Amino acid sequence: MNRLLQIAAFFTAATIASADTPSATHQQTRKIGASKATQCQSLSHFCLNAAGDIVACDDGDDVVRVITVRDQLKATWKMPFAPHAIAARADGSYVVTGTATVAILSPAGKILKTAAMPAADKYSRSPGAAVIKDDIFVCSRTGTSFSVFRFNKELGDCKEIVRGLRGCCGCQDIGTDGKELYVVENARHHVLRFDRNGNKLGEFGKHDPDSLEGYGGCCEPKNICFGASGVIYTAESNNFRVKRWSADGKCTLVAMVKSQYVGCVQVAIATNKDGSELYFLDKVGGVIHVLTGPALGK
Repeated sequence: MNRLLQIAAFFTAATIASADTPSATHQQTRKIGASKATQCQSLSHFCLNAAGDIVACDDGDDVVRVITVRDQLKATWKMPFAPHAIAARADGSYVVTGTATVAILSPAGKILKTAAMPAADKYSRSPGAAVIKDDIFVCSRTGTSFSVFRFNKELGDCKEIVRGLRGCCGCQDIGTDGKELYVVENARHHVLRFDRNGNKLGEFGKHDPDSLEGYGGCCEPKNICFGASGVIYTAESNNFRVKRWSADGKCTLVAMVKSQYVGCVQVAIATNKDGSELYFLDKVGGVIHVLTGPALGK
């Protein structure tokens, strides 16, 4: 790590470790992607499958790897494009996005179908994917902003449902609680909720670096995931902070991830079923941190 990164990490740690910082519920316990068999050249995104395994995109090696949460490699799937984001489907298949591309993978990693994204050019990134029943949603850069496109289950009938989203450094995550679509508009420091047709249902978050409920930096939060009982988790890359939002809007500090590197990058996040473990992508560090704490309701 060069001297500038050391200085940046020091001052970031000093800023977020003040006396006013509440205690986190979860702590780092181990890493995924730390062994020779599981290490990635460039982690870009991941999801959990039905078995609870990590399904990780490596856009440096153009592969998707299936890794257990105990850091054991189960499968490596070579892709014909650099995979940017991934989402699991109820039937065990996956939606994977790439540069101006979206594909459906079988549970064994075989490409079943592909479609071109109606993006601005062939270099446009597609950093977000989500699935609600038979609908597939992909977030992709279109010009100087991002749009969300909806496909049917066979990657047909593409419609642009949300446009003009502001995301920094190629980051624009989307997710779902199974009913509604959530868009993490990081450059405006909030999370938006939409129905399947792109009608706005609500939002939360604000630019306020001094409060637990607010977000600091130029563009936070970066990523989102969902737990039991209507719980929402958000992840930030400028301070590697994870927050949990309950269904009634209460915000709790879950973790302050310790890393040598911070910056404007993807920090994809996922949780196991009871919330006792969370998985946090450290893109620059090249690993996924496991955060362990009490289960929800404990």
